[in-house]
Amino acid sequence: MMEALTGIRILDFSQMMMGPWATQLLGDLGADVIKVERPRVGEWERSLAAMGQFIGGDSPFFLAMNRNKRSLTLDLKHAESRQIVESLVKKADVVVENFRPGVMDRLGLGYEQLSKLNSGLIYCSATGYGSKGPYVKRPGQDLLIQALSGLAANTGPANVPPTPIATSICDAMASMMVACGVLAALQARTHTGRGQKVEVDLLSTALAAQCQEAVVHLNGLPRWQRSASGIAQPWIGAPYGIYPTSDGYIALAMNSLRVLGELTELPELATYDQDPAAAFRDRDAIKRKLEQRLVKRTTAEWIEFMAERDVWCAPVKDFEGIFSDPQVAAAEIVESVQHPGIGPLKVIRTPITMSETPASIRRPSPKVGEHNHEILRDLGYDDTRIARLEEQGVL
Repeated sequence: MMEALTGIRILDFSQMMMGPWATQLLGDLGADVIKVERPRVGEWERSLAAMGQFIGGDSPFFLAMNRNKRSLTLDLKHAESRQIVESLVKKADVVVENFRPGVMDRLGLGYEQLSKLNSGLIYCSATGYGSKGPYVKRPGQDLLIQALSGLAANTGPANVPPTPIATSICDAMASMMVACGVLAALQARTHTGRGQKVEVDLLSTALAAQCQEAVVHLNGLPRWQRSASGIAQPWIGAPYGIYPTSDGYIALAMNSLRVLGELTELPELATYDQDPAAAFRDRDAIKRKLEQRLVKRTTAEWIEFMAERDVWCAPVKDFEGIFSDPQVAAAEIVESVQHPGIGPLKVIRTPITMSETPASIRRPSPKVGEHNHEILRDLGYDDTRIARLEEQGVL
């Protein structure tokens, strides 16, 4: 089948997760993604080990976010490199970059310069803090944004320090915004014939993701406090949180305290269903009462018991548990791609299903500069000229 973005070409100057995961998604949907990297060493994340380990000499983080791309290595400070980029831009639909503001302009590759070569160009700039304000020149990175945006301060029980989320959640959310912005701009171009500049930043995205909590804070409701017993969000009352069982843990979302009281032989909880303010005020006491009951059975026993009353609950699983879960297998969330030098490499599929233009994995993550010759031949360069560029350090 044809992919949804067949015929769309993207020049990807991005690094780490915020840009590369977005361009991988667009590549999975059919776009031709040319990843522009530093000669010899490639982008920074290629060198980032996981617990000091690599897979076949490659960073597992890089392998996770750079499939369906071709690698072109260029020294962007070299005049001939800029000529190559300009030739590619004339045939491209999208440019994605996540340098600090001003870097691409100084290289002669900013939106104003490149849009003169291609009026239909979509130029997405992904940054830490946007293009204006006192933090523009500061480093923008996931943990820093979790700290700055309130995410860390709002996570964890009251008796522990601010707790970061155990994945690059701000990068991931912003990456989806990059993909969304690019797709919206491509759709707008079908009406106007013109490209435009798209800007996404980590801080705005992190605050947008907390829109519910932000509206609570910004509109005069009482100041929040983290729960001492570990209620999962500081704005929500019991039972919202994670509870120990006799053999593990179970998560309880928003639920009727009356029903939970009946199931756990705590009839006094029924009174809180009619008094949400009291349920919030007494959230720690309620949680501790439930903890004393839930620890008496296994997680599986509670899940089965609570399913009879449609209680919103789930077992707490680690990666060993979830990747052996029948739902993950049935939904075919894990795919295998053949990678040269590694062999079969298990990856997470695109989390989008389309009936007529499905996503696909056509290429593994590239080696540094693997497609230099292929891409330059597309531009009309012969082998002699390519060899000269390599000797000069352009490639």
